[in-house]
Amino acid sequence: MNIKLYLTVLIVFSSCVERFEIPKIINSESSYLFGAGDTTYLELKPVWDETYGLEDPSEISVAPDGRIFVSDRLGNSIHVFNQDGSRAQGFEPLRNLTNQNGESLYPIDVDIDGKMNVFFIDGSEIIYVWNQYWNEVGISKVSSSILFNHVETDVDTIVDFDSDVWYSMINSDDWQIKEINFMNDQNLIQELLDPHVFYDGKEDINLFNDAFYKPDSSRFKGITSNSNQDNIFVADDFGGLNNQHRIIQIDFKRRLLIELNSNDTVWVYKGEFGSSIKGFGTGSGTVNKPSSLDIDYQGNLYYTQKGEFFPVHMIIPNYSGDFATFNSGFEPGVNDIMDASQYGEVVDISVDNDKNVYIVDIEQKEVTIFNSKGNFFKNIQYTVGGDSSFIMNAPVAITVDDRGILYVCDEADKSIYRFKLSNNLDEDIIIED
Repeated sequence: MNIKLYLTVLIVFSSCVERFEIPKIINSESSYLFGAGDTTYLELKPVWDETYGLEDPSEISVAPDGRIFVSDRLGNSIHVFNQDGSRAQGFEPLRNLTNQNGESLYPIDVDIDGKMNVFFIDGSEIIYVWNQYWNEVGISKVSSSILFNHVETDVDTIVDFDSDVWYSMINSDDWQIKEINFMNDQNLIQELLDPHVFYDGKEDINLFNDAFYKPDSSRFKGITSNSNQDNIFVADDFGGLNNQHRIIQIDFKRRLLIELNSNDTVWVYKGEFGSSIKGFGTGSGTVNKPSSLDIDYQGNLYYTQKGEFFPVHMIIPNYSGDFATFNSGFEPGVNDIMDASQYGEVVDISVDNDKNVYIVDIEQKEVTIFNSKGNFFKNIQYTVGGDSSFIMNAPVAITVDDRGILYVCDEADKSIYRFKLSNNLDEDIIIED
């Protein structure tokens, strides 16, 4: 099948997903109250526990369509729930995950971008991806070759998708696409529909681009994506002689074209090392044993770490010059969030649509909330019963949805706890496509 495109090919970069309604009633009866100040948080019932199939919830993320994705390390699966706690249908490929060698894969973090790419990591140098929309509509064909035209010389050349120059030409501004040939390769189609490798630090291109460090030995501890950019970010905690503690930008590079059953033609991307945007240090805005990572709608990055001296950081991108720079957004002595004395062991961070920051402290069994300026708002720590035992025993991860509902993974209880501000209990909300 040939498709002629005379100036450029029309590629669809984002896809609609089905609309669904958030449940209008969430049971908050017999909830425990916690917090202080003018507002109180309520625990929402029921708790999502082992009866929901959870074995070891290690991280949690809310997708653009409102569904909740939970990486279950020991369960070697990613669970997907609707907001009423029911298991979402169509996500079976994310259960009983295996790597490219057929061995069991144990995901430790998951994040979803605006194209419905589900990215996840297992603590190695590899990033995996699974696309929700492609699985909903199906893939009909994949590109076999492309007829290119050189912009300056007007010379045409045809290139097969598995040739040596394919990758460089589809990612070059010097060549434009005139014609695409497709094939019905069912093995390749199934590979793209299944969870597969998006980025591998051992690939030659990444070893070349990341020459100062050891990308083949990276240990990714956190991953986050921005819906408005063609890149993602990961936290690398390898260490070693070069103090390989850093935040990395992974760029999207075109891999091939596919035609969906919806008749849309879209790019398939692979990840390529972009840059180490922040490296090792002990001051504000530097990296020292990172443990988690998140991003806000403006592209500011937030991360937690276990090294000296500051457990929580935020860095702000500046793209005005020839090279992007990232400067610290919080400073010690100015922003409460930088005061290390208030934390025990910080393990995760999440940012909401108003740039309020939520920090999980596993040692103190609490969540601490700061406003967008990094000023303290509230500690969420609560007990139950006469012996004042903690309800959560080992909170390790947090996320917040568009309604302000907090979801906290508890590793010890094999559960997800949910909380909502008492002054904002209106659940009659519909998320559009």
